Amino acid sequence: MSKSPIPSSRSILLLSAGMILGLSNCGPNNIAYQSLQDARVVDGFRLEGRIDDGTFADAVGVVVMEIGGGGLGIGMHGGHGVAIRRLDDGWSAPLPLDYISGSIGLQIGGTSTEIILVFKAESAFNDFVFEGTRFLATASGTAISASGGVGDPLDGEETLVIDRSSGLYGGAVIGGLGVSIDEKLMRASYGSDVLPLDVLSGHVDPQAGATSLWRSLDG
Repeated sequence: MSKSPIPSSRSILLLSAGMILGLSNCGPNNIAYQSLQDARVVDGFRLEGRIDDGTFADAVGVVVMEIGGGGLGIGMHGGHGVAIRRLDDGWSAPLPLDYISGSIGLQIGGTSTEIILVFKAESAFNDFVFEGTRFLATASGTAISASGGVGDPLDGEETLVIDRSSGLYGGAVIGGLGVSIDEKLMRASYGSDVLPLDVLSGHVDPQAGATSLWRSLDG
């Protein structure tokens, strides 16, 4: 009787990479839709009493993400969201973000997560948006828990992390999380020559949906 081949470590890593790439390519095709979705996320937290008018009072920047995934043996999450910066006269246009994470460990079931990051320090906001790779460690119940490493913008009082998860998630997981700018969606929304700093500095015309997100943040 022949035995089923046991996947090698390299095969597992290639599978992981393929899953991540697949997830990262399955996202919104316009910033208006993503902005409206993220406005819904903010409104949902507000209705639950998780945030109030004071939550964003001292914020220099906000990131809103919707994340989903799960599996057995290899945990993969993909998701999308936006970063938005406070300007002198309000908020910037939303900058589209991709979220991916991979973790090796025993997991049962799946989960979806909505998360809001409220940054009170400009350096922490810039570090997360432009250098957005962080480590996470979870025991169960959530996949969005920063490990608090040195220099991690999710660590300390300068950043408020608010998340809501649904679904069954079991096992001990140690992995990594990554956030990257969705440059394809950014250029499709704001123009081929636009840079991320142009979006966050108020140098582009906001697209439909931005006003709804601004109103949700301002209460």
